[in-house]
Amino acid sequence: MPLTLRLSERLRAFAREATGGSNRVCRAILLETPPSLDVGEATDKGSLNQRAVLQHRAALVEELYAEPPSPRMIA
Repeated sequence: MPLTLRLSERLRAFAREATGGSNRVCRAILLETPPSLDVGEATDKGSLNQRAVLQHRAALVEELYAEPPSPRMIA
C-alpha cells in the first residue's frame, strides 16, 4: 500500500477520535526535505518555528490550501 494512502487512512482514523478542531489534521503534504536548522525552521531541541516555516515554505502552504486540491495533498 502506498505511503500516502496509509497516511490518509491514519489521519482519518485520528480525526474520528479527535476531541476538537485543535486536535484534527485536515490536510497534509509530505515534505521532500526536513525542517532546516540553518534557516531557523527547527530548533536544536526539535521544536518548529512556525513563522520561519511559513516564510521559507510559502509555496507549499499555498499548495496545501489551493483549490482545487493539489494531487500531493493528503486528506
